[in-house]
Amino acid sequence: MYSETLGKLHFWLFVIGFHLTFDFMHIPGILGMPRRIYTYEPGRGWDIWNLIVTIGVFFQAAGLLVLSLTCSGPPFAAGSPEAIRGMPGPSSGPWLRPHPRITLQSFQKVKSRRPLWDLKHPEDPDWHYE
Repeated sequence: MYSETLGKLHFWLFVIGFHLTFDFMHIPGILGMPRRIYTYEPGRGWDIWNLIVTIGVFFQAAGLLVLSLTCSGPPFAAGSPEAIRGMPGPSSGPWLRPHPRITLQSFQKVKSRRPLWDLKHPEDPDWHYE
């Protein structure tokens, strides 16, 4: 099982980072900062807002790091509910073989842009006019 504490830490780091990044990005735009520039003249009033946005990005990166550490274990560990219930893992047989009743021949060929119209009105199919 994943750690609930690490999950909550990931959530709050990412949410706080997201809002610090994208909510505060609007303020330099209102102050006249053009979009998609990598450098700007100092003293325009954008410095503190871009610093806050950068701090938000680091919060998001920390949240993703926590997520990657949380999810780095094996998917079916010995004490996991899947292993306890005897469910097959992703490398076992049923996951590798397709279902026997699903074949390429079982899919219907779509002939028109409105296949539901064609099913409801077989006497006047849409594909007839294309």
